Amino acid sequence: MEINFSTLRMVVSNVEAAKDWFHSFTGLAPIEDSPNFVAFQLGTSTLEILLADEKNPASFGGSIGYWMVKDLDKAIAKAESLGAEVYRGPLYVSEINKTICQISTPFGANIGLEAKNDPFK
Repeated sequence: MEINFSTLRMVVSNVEAAKDWFHSFTGLAPIEDSPNFVAFQLGTSTLEILLADEKNPASFGGSIGYWMVKDLDKAIAKAESLGAEVYRGPLYVSEINKTICQISTPFGANIGLEAKNDPFK
């Protein structure tokens, strides 16, 4: 069986704030945009942001999707400039030679960032 990660669905209490933040962070325009739902194409995966309701409440923690970035320090600095805070990390994971970090966004969700470490540094 071949399996690929396709979609990360993020449930938030303010879709407009989440949309604006991800647009500013990634520089990408949404591929779908409505008052209660927005989607971004991030490489081969889709980030769907939808309004919390009784069946899909907004939460902090739980499953965290990690995006690969080329420069983790630069990505963290950009996230912080947009009102996010480092929640966990950065943490070097020697088993996979990556550094990971969790970011707490201004709209109450966590995202993960990771970067491969240069073995020649």
